[in-house]
Amino acid sequence: MRLITLTTALLIALALLPAAAGASPREYALFQDDKLLVESGDAQRSATLDEVRDLGVDMIKVQLNWAVVAPGSRRKPAGFDGADPAQYPGWGRYDSLVADARAHGFKVMFALAPPAPGWATPTPGDRTGVTRPSAREFGRFAEAAARRFPGVSVWTIWNEPNHPGHLYPQSVNGRPVAPRLYHDLVRAAVAGLKRGGAGRKTTLFGELLPIGKSSIGPKRNLKPLAFLRSFFRGPPLSGLDGFAYHPYTRPSGPLVREPSPDDATIRSYGRVLHALDSARARGRISGPKLPIWNTEFGFQTNPPDPGFGAPIARVPMFWSLSELWFSYSNRRVKSISQYTMTDTPGDPSLWQSGLRFADGRLKERIYANYRLPILVRQLGPGAVEVRGDARPGGAGGAVQIYQRGSRGPFKPLGGPLQVRNLRGYFVSRYRISNAAERTFRFTAGGQSSLDVKPVRIFR
Repeated sequence: MRLITLTTALLIALALLPAAAGASPREYALFQDDKLLVESGDAQRSATLDEVRDLGVDMIKVQLNWAVVAPGSRRKPAGFDGADPAQYPGWGRYDSLVADARAHGFKVMFALAPPAPGWATPTPGDRTGVTRPSAREFGRFAEAAARRFPGVSVWTIWNEPNHPGHLYPQSVNGRPVAPRLYHDLVRAAVAGLKRGGAGRKTTLFGELLPIGKSSIGPKRNLKPLAFLRSFFRGPPLSGLDGFAYHPYTRPSGPLVREPSPDDATIRSYGRVLHALDSARARGRISGPKLPIWNTEFGFQTNPPDPGFGAPIARVPMFWSLSELWFSYSNRRVKSISQYTMTDTPGDPSLWQSGLRFADGRLKERIYANYRLPILVRQLGPGAVEVRGDARPGGAGGAVQIYQRGSRGPFKPLGGPLQVRNLRGYFVSRYRISNAAERTFRFTAGGQSSLDVKPVRIFR
């Protein structure tokens, strides 16, 4: 992606082209907040599900933590059969989540996630549960989970395996180790899910961080593209339906280039797709070309985090660029994810990507723009393209776009648009004088988007 100034003739030509030709027709709105949905009780879970349903969320993601549901002894209990769901004592709160989420009309995605129980790594009683976890035992856990939760729609494997806090060691003596460990975990989990009856459910792998360290070592998280190259050196894989990714950006937003070609934030989905397609062409993975699922995403904000937070006033635009330009424009991107609803209380340097502050107050413009994201591209002095998502209405709903000049009231820009996209996305282009001086909004379902100025973003 690049920012350029185009001639007037080319701008007019752009304005005449069909809009969003390669757009994804079915991009899920994914939401994750394990604290509110799993750890805070029935009333909080139900209230959160009500809220995100009203915001247009389609699917709930939850980390099914292996160590939380498994027996917690120092050594594996005598006679323990890891493939038998009846032998896991900790399913209860996940049972409640699945039942409640499905009752609210959501699809559910489960991440088979670390840490491993203390008996499933080479060190008995391991408290971190991420050092060389047993692929065999993980496969049995996947089988048990699939048997326990036949209503889960999507399964994804592990969490951020290119981070030493989730899989250790990352590298030893200058050579990557975590990709091989993860390859073994993926193979075992795919086989376990199939044995457990989930072989026809969507199964994802990856869950990688987008930016790694410039040097390697046991505790230095690997860059995602380097991780994938090493990962695909293992035996060929099958039974996978997509690649899960966490395409976070730096605080300066999604248009900023990454530190190296082996990093890939949301602006560089193409780098990831190239790596996947290259592996497929070499026979390292079977089946059709894999889509990307954005399974964890959001923008930490300042306030409250002055160190890693993006300026809070800029986050609505960052989000709109991420969802409506980078994600929706790519037909191989299957989801956009919001993580989380509420900021982490206490130390402001902790995770702060919520739609609400830790005390429950709305981040008002961020919240409103998540409900009805809008992006207006200036195609020339007299042309604009308006992109948005009319959630939760989706297909069959209607939107009305408005504009105003430097003064005066908002006026309709054309007539109402009938939304045809299943998830509520729309793209429409207009000829309008003095485009740069105008402000735009749209309404849908009795709600109004933010008021925004055009931006000059082109491929």
